[in-house]
Amino acid sequence: MKKINKIGIYSSLILLASLSSCKKDFLEVTPTQQINAAEAFSSPEKIAAALTGVYDVSTNPSYKYNMILNNDVKGGDILVVSGAGNYGRFINGYQFIENPSSVEPSDYWTLGYRVIANANQFEANLPTAPITDAQKSAYFAETRALRAEAYFWLIQWYAKPYTLDPEALGVPLVLAPLGPNGTLSPRAKVKEVYAQILSDFLFAEANIPATKTSVYRMTKGAIQGFLARVYLTMGDYPNASKYAKLARVGKPLGNGASLLTGFINPSSEWIYALNSRTDDNSGFLTVNSFYDPFDIGYSSFRAADNFFNSFASNDIRLQQFRVNGVIGARRGQEGFLINKFDFNTTPAQNQVIIRSSEMYLIEAEAEARQGVANEAAAKTALLAIQQRAGVATVPSANTGQALINEIMAERGKELYGEGFKFFDLLRTKTPVVRTAGNGHWAIVSFQPGDNKLVLPLPQTELNANPVLKPQQNPGYSN
Repeated sequence: MKKINKIGIYSSLILLASLSSCKKDFLEVTPTQQINAAEAFSSPEKIAAALTGVYDVSTNPSYKYNMILNNDVKGGDILVVSGAGNYGRFINGYQFIENPSSVEPSDYWTLGYRVIANANQFEANLPTAPITDAQKSAYFAETRALRAEAYFWLIQWYAKPYTLDPEALGVPLVLAPLGPNGTLSPRAKVKEVYAQILSDFLFAEANIPATKTSVYRMTKGAIQGFLARVYLTMGDYPNASKYAKLARVGKPLGNGASLLTGFINPSSEWIYALNSRTDDNSGFLTVNSFYDPFDIGYSSFRAADNFFNSFASNDIRLQQFRVNGVIGARRGQEGFLINKFDFNTTPAQNQVIIRSSEMYLIEAEAEARQGVANEAAAKTALLAIQQRAGVATVPSANTGQALINEIMAERGKELYGEGFKFFDLLRTKTPVVRTAGNGHWAIVSFQPGDNKLVLPLPQTELNANPVLKPQQNPGYSN
């Protein structure tokens, strides 16, 4: 049986289903981890195992963990130390010097399409599977949500922002298993990919059973959280606010102390997360490892000086920079050590993907961007985050752009390390600028729409799919 790590879109030929073995190399998929589609859908137990396999792709450290970290170092508030002992990881991303043969663009593409391909196997094989119609509906909801999430990651990395150019080339839409003789897909338009993302998520929201409650699986709240993100990214602010409020129902904010527990175990506000098991061997490749300040993990991420200095002295989140009793500790001159994420207690580092605090901030931003009539709602949502942090007791006095700026600054302080800043800059059409004197060792200045703000399509995919070769992103040679 062939490996499926070479070309992302062709990964539909194999369906991951068996996950009991310990994987030392996540890009090596052995026969003990594969079964063909007919067998995978032959019993309720095997169907359940197949779905577990789709989720397991998400815990591959080359996928979501890596995308979160790369998003952070591109965003400017966080930097990766030059010459760090992390085998060069994120050095290219930090400098915006990826090329079609770079590891990260290839991994995101391959693993994203692997999720999509396996979700497509459910579309093709579930209708005749030996389970009830209700069970089929639940599986369709979950796998379409997973497919939508994968496309949402892909479209943000490989295409111009929807708010900048919805007519631009997006990524190929592949919605059915692609066999050896299947028709190769060109890139769909950005707006077409977003339409498919919304279609899948809205179907999932309508059909996911209320009995699905695990924070490590797609639930109605998780799906609504993604819808809030998608609508915000598209600039549809009424729907972004609507779904942000829905997503956080039953997921109250924790107290200030909950922000200092290491972000390793679910708290009351976790809506969706990755469950990283000890047998996944991903401990040193998780977000926690790179942010670890004690030189236990890769310990190579730092806060830029201006970002660290943006925290008020009474902000409880400033305690996330306390290392060995010192707030504002350094190791070298490149940025401040960060202790937001625990890397001491277990090699399995669970990763939060959506939490209620993000939903409050989406609501605040979405309401503020709708104008004066909505500012009271924006300030109320913002105050929930500021009160928890200990920096405000009454609603903001700001209005207009000043209020939006305050919300975006609060968003940065609340969500750093969780993979948002770079995409926030892109969707808001904000220049990506790093200035000297802030701990950064690579200074950059990109205006919205710059070619370097979009990843190149992987060379392996271009070589395999001649339809895509003339559709490489501008600024990258094939």
